[in-house]
Amino acid sequence: MKNDENMGYLRSSTGITPTNALRRFASKQLPLDELVLCRAHLSDRLLADLIIANKSRLVFLDISDVQGLVGHEFNRLMEENSVFLERLLVLRMTSFEILVIPSAAVPQRKHGVICIGDGNGLPVLSVEDLAHSSISIPYMECDDPPTNLNCNSDQIRSVVEFESFTSRCPNIESLTLQRRQGTGHREDFESVNEFLRRVLSPLKRLKKLDLSQWQRVDDLHAISFLSLTVLILYDVPDLYRALDTIVQLVQLKFLDLSQSSKGTGIYPRPVTALNRIVSRLPNLTHLDISSTNLAAQPSSQDRPPIIDGSVRSDIYGLRCLNEPLEYLGLFNCDSASHFMEIPAKFISGDKDENQILLALEMYCERAGLLQGVLNEKDSTLQIAGSASLFYIIRKVIMNRDTKRKVVTTLLNGMDAHMEEQVMVRNCCLSLCQFEIPLEILFDYNRVARLLVAVLQHHSSDHLTQRIVVFLLNSMACHVEGEQKVQVGNLGAIEVILEQIQRKLAAGVCDDVMEVGWSFLWNITDETPTNCERFLAADGLRLFHQCYQQFQNETELVRNMMGLIGNIAEVEYLRCQLMNDDYINIFCALLNMLVDGIEISYNSAGVLAHMVSDGDVAWISVSVSREHVMARIIEATANWALNARRFINYRSFKPILRLIPMFDSPASQHWAIWALANLTSTDSDKYCSYVIKEGGVPLLQMVVDDNRSSSSMRSLALTVLSNIEK
Repeated sequence: MKNDENMGYLRSSTGITPTNALRRFASKQLPLDELVLCRAHLSDRLLADLIIANKSRLVFLDISDVQGLVGHEFNRLMEENSVFLERLLVLRMTSFEILVIPSAAVPQRKHGVICIGDGNGLPVLSVEDLAHSSISIPYMECDDPPTNLNCNSDQIRSVVEFESFTSRCPNIESLTLQRRQGTGHREDFESVNEFLRRVLSPLKRLKKLDLSQWQRVDDLHAISFLSLTVLILYDVPDLYRALDTIVQLVQLKFLDLSQSSKGTGIYPRPVTALNRIVSRLPNLTHLDISSTNLAAQPSSQDRPPIIDGSVRSDIYGLRCLNEPLEYLGLFNCDSASHFMEIPAKFISGDKDENQILLALEMYCERAGLLQGVLNEKDSTLQIAGSASLFYIIRKVIMNRDTKRKVVTTLLNGMDAHMEEQVMVRNCCLSLCQFEIPLEILFDYNRVARLLVAVLQHHSSDHLTQRIVVFLLNSMACHVEGEQKVQVGNLGAIEVILEQIQRKLAAGVCDDVMEVGWSFLWNITDETPTNCERFLAADGLRLFHQCYQQFQNETELVRNMMGLIGNIAEVEYLRCQLMNDDYINIFCALLNMLVDGIEISYNSAGVLAHMVSDGDVAWISVSVSREHVMARIIEATANWALNARRFINYRSFKPILRLIPMFDSPASQHWAIWALANLTSTDSDKYCSYVIKEGGVPLLQMVVDDNRSSSSMRSLALTVLSNIEK
């Protein structure tokens, strides 16, 4: 909302405006020339107060797309205050409550009570009784008056009518009555022509009339008495019925007969119709016939006799012109805009850039035509637009709302053009320019769904694969359980496994495979449901095959073991790891210290959870549980306690679970070493985890218990010391 005392106008066009904010302008101390209340929420009384306060200066009133008006109360207040808007020249509206006059007969009412038949003559409180109270209830009109109304008065019936609002502003020169879906006058009360005649008859000075999107206007005889210079009938169907009236408006300079689609712009004899229009309207300089058949070529049944004018025209119906039009709208008129001889200085069409840019300018507020001009179905334009958007994003600093609009636009593009590989790739590259996942969290589920769909549709394009897997991994890194489950439900785990399977079959270990396993590691972290999905999709077999073929690829192995570690933390899933081949891999990796301790540490963690299940769980395998426990303790001795880690724990609960297990000392040893390492290298973050999750008494128990080894006791004291610091 903007107010400028010097300019004298009020604008409310950015959304629903709080009623209290508008009430400040219902004061005679600040008379305004213009009231622009588009999309505001108004009551009858508030609108009346605003108009009454500014009636002496008001020149321009726009109440398009407002909400909350009923009309009856507004007209009553206009009547009571004898409002006359002598200076009002421009009026715009899209729903017509304040213009509707109830024509249904209603009984005379005594103020304060009404009588209802079959009510034994008892008085019933009415709406008026709420006057001057703190409660405001708008006057409600009944569609059909009750048939059993029965008053004890003389049963006199009358019509509640007020003077038409337009009669209070007879000097209006420009009137916009655009209809919106679900709005308009009640045709069961009066026909379109009756309504228009009543509304327009007081407006003797009217020059411009906009009746866009009206339906069933018939012959429009209600406007025949006007001296219009501008008539806009955009998206009014079947205008051939009103042609006789239109050609009577001989002062017309601007005539808009355009449609949003061709289906409503069909004239039975289009060449004759166009010829009548231009020959009977000698002052016409601007004509828009977009999405109609008026520019058709003559036929044997439609070839009017034409007295050639002084212009050359490939459009037969315009040959009677004596001079070119200033403007001619020919968009979506088949190939008419491509003709060589078109008698107009400016043409909107689709022949070249100039015509398209003019069409964009002319139809910027007409969604139906604008969609056609933008060529939304032409994927080549969309691809070019997506590439342009990518470079704009890289250069322009955007606020949060703009970023959201851009992200939504990119997602819409991917949704609409999923089969277009280049288009999808451009959109994914653009998404990479945002902070993931922070700036896409507002539509997280949709982003994930579309990225999964991209992998399903474009599995052969390496660059697209890389981008999408990177995006999915970045999204999985920074969200919690529920959103991870959502991604799993979308089929992301299965589609990533398919990508990995393709790479394996090709004998290629690249960044797609590595980041794919990283995604699986992140998406299964503390998410048992996703671990189950991985296992159900035969993920362990794929792990085994990848290890056999690429066991020297340390990044790949690290990511795979991180995932296996997540499965090992889930008690009811660990049994699926009880396989000699798998256990031998885990044991072999205990000695792998290339690029740090991460692989060895993850392998020891997996085994620590497995041995914690006791001897019974190991009956099915040939590898000795005791041997494995010895290997775990041996491996921890080779790790530097101050080694920096590339891991991010959200909880220590799976680790703390192992500390009281004195019948599985290797599990204890690994768990306490992990806490000692993490609290030593990142004490600010991890010491609080130990405290909050109940680790301190468990560590103290290890220190005090005789069954603890000296190395375990030493590590436990290290953790407690780090916490005390």
